[in-house]
Amino acid sequence: MEPRAKTRRLLDRLVAAARRTGADAATVCRQLPILHSCVPKDDEPVLLARATRPGDRATYLLLLTARRLVVTRETRVLRRQHLHLNADPRHLSDVIWTPEPTMGAIALSATAVDGVREHFWIRTAAVEASAAALHGVFGRQPAFV
Repeated sequence: MEPRAKTRRLLDRLVAAARRTGADAATVCRQLPILHSCVPKDDEPVLLARATRPGDRATYLLLLTARRLVVTRETRVLRRQHLHLNADPRHLSDVIWTPEPTMGAIALSATAVDGVREHFWIRTAAVEASAAALHGVFGRQPAFV
């Protein structure tokens, strides 16, 4: 299979995953080069959603598969894309998520391998399905406070 066909299949899978959470397909297309380099070609996206971080004005795109958690960052003004986090979900510790159905989001916190605690506010149209996807990958129940 030629490289363009592989990229097209990945894009189709990512756009389908983005539709389930209400993420913008244009954002997914802009982040495709970064996502393509981080995700194995046979890995299916479980969750793809826009996210924000407390105190940060940039936009984040969170992609979760069974074998990777990839978070990209896009600046507001110039729309520059950067890889923020690329980790195996098994290597994250203290993973906690709290579904907030009335707010249409999930609060996700995890500690990366380098010891940095990451906090994300995942915006999603399907909170219950997204929480189930997190449960499927991390194997824990959500934290309710």
